[in-house]
Amino acid sequence: MATAAKTTGAKKYSADDIEVLEGLEAVRRRPSMYIGGVDIRGLHHLLWEIVDNSVDEYLAKEADTIIVTLHKDGASCSVKDNGRGIPVDKHTKTKKSALELILTTLHAGGKFSDKNYARSGGLHGVGSSVVNALSSEMIATVVRDGHQYMQRYKKGKPTTPVKKVKPFRGHGTEIYFRPDDDIFRRVHFSADTIRQHLEDVAFIHGGLKITFRDEVKKETHELSHPEGIRGYLEKLTQEQQKKPVHEQMFFAEKEDKNIRVEVVLRWTDATDEQIRSYVNGIRTHAGGTHESGLRSGIAKAVKNYMDVHNIKHKGLAITTDDIREGVLCLISVFHSDPMFQGQTKEKLNNPEVSGFVEGIVRPLLETWLNQNPSIADAVVGRIVLAARARMASRDAQKEVRRKSVTNRKSTLPGKLLDCRSNKPEESELFLVEGLSAGGTAA
Repeated sequence: MATAAKTTGAKKYSADDIEVLEGLEAVRRRPSMYIGGVDIRGLHHLLWEIVDNSVDEYLAKEADTIIVTLHKDGASCSVKDNGRGIPVDKHTKTKKSALELILTTLHAGGKFSDKNYARSGGLHGVGSSVVNALSSEMIATVVRDGHQYMQRYKKGKPTTPVKKVKPFRGHGTEIYFRPDDDIFRRVHFSADTIRQHLEDVAFIHGGLKITFRDEVKKETHELSHPEGIRGYLEKLTQEQQKKPVHEQMFFAEKEDKNIRVEVVLRWTDATDEQIRSYVNGIRTHAGGTHESGLRSGIAKAVKNYMDVHNIKHKGLAITTDDIREGVLCLISVFHSDPMFQGQTKEKLNNPEVSGFVEGIVRPLLETWLNQNPSIADAVVGRIVLAARARMASRDAQKEVRRKSVTNRKSTLPGKLLDCRSNKPEESELFLVEGLSAGGTAA
């Protein structure tokens, strides 16, 4: 016999309990969904989003200069570029200024198609609006069509209409913002973190000029690196005090339809593999398909070179980890439709990128090794050294385990010493008289 469910004491749940968050309220309610967290890293992510928008103007070949200012309070920043300037005219459907629409609406922007931006870091159209939502104050200043325009915001909402301020020459956009103390644990930017990030951006985008004005320390830094990622790799080598196995770097680049790839690498004496990867100028800390294609390309190129030249070493089985040990590498990918894992864009997921990168690196790296035999010899020597070190480490671990097991089974008398190998062909029996003679034999 069926019985009715008891509802005594249960909370009433009805249509009135459904919340509809208007505008940018969802961002303020769940900021970690959009910037990864409300710690110091999330705080700086706000600045990176605004900088990325200015870099997008450079990628569209509409700007070549960015000025980033950390203000005296250490808690607010401005980013200014000489791009086209955000449009301020009325949007046909919403009847709002395009400037207000972009800064107050998620997924509003000119980067969803390739009409205005062929390659963009701000793909999802949430960057500027998210920064606005999480700021206690934002001021947008636009110069275009012979005039200067301005609009102010508070916690994502406009407090003034878009005002035509005065006639003005030039073109560009400047965004001032102060992150909200109610959202972030501590609102204080690190000048060193900002400078390092902007340095990375300047290296990745070789023709871009960036000025960083630190009003806290009263310093100005001009960042421009026309040598691009090759100069970046040299800088990393020196900073990390790694000794190169070869001075000449391997460099490759290729562009095809919606993708362009740049790769630079060298082998060093380090015991680790280090790859720094970027997509549309954004650092992909978690890697992705571009890194997997790179790793595969390096391993296959070197292995094929060694096979063709019949380079073998008795008792050594070379692994892909041996080949890539000591590699210091930078890869920069520009893609018109990158698929990132999460809004913080730390991992690239485009499956076709892996094969494209491998298809560049594998043949060009093998050709480079053939054309530079002295470098190839040095690289192969480095790889063999890595393999021998790995095998020696493995044998040492086996010996430790074996002795550990032996010691548990039985303890040898004080005048007997255990053998170092359990292989008869590697062992001998010594009979000596006295402890001093035994010490010499051991």
